Amino acid sequence: MERCPCCNARLTGEKLCPRCQADLSSVLGSEELARHWLNKTVQFWLAGEPQMAILALTKSLNVKQTSLALVFRDFLVEQECKNVMGLLEKKDFAEAKQTLSLLHGLSHHHKFLKQLSGFTRYLMAKEIIERSTRQTINIFNELKYS
Repeated sequence: MERCPCCNARLTGEKLCPRCQADLSSVLGSEELARHWLNKTVQFWLAGEPQMAILALTKSLNVKQTSLALVFRDFLVEQECKNVMGLLEKKDFAEAKQTLSLLHGLSHHHKFLKQLSGFTRYLMAKEIIERSTRQTINIFNELKYS
């Protein structure tokens, strides 16, 4: 933080504002916490743990929305949307739905995420209907030939 949120004085890194003497320890602590969770986000991402990265980034953004965290959020959403499409292709609807749920925690208003969620729900419903239809046909055939 460069300026006091109370009086806009330049800060020197101390826990008290040099002009108005406001206690800035909580604000500075929250900035440190946001940096900690952003660092964890990158570590999880590099370790191939995208869901943990999403959760860590959500915590970071809930504490403070830095420009770096917002850029990484956009990158993460784009990468994981590609992953979700691959999961849908494999018909792994549960994993796709779980990943989308985590991504919604990061970006509530992302247009493509909303569309991808709707498409996932459609595919899940279609799969249920097809499975139900096959089961009904099997039961009908068993009754017909018994």
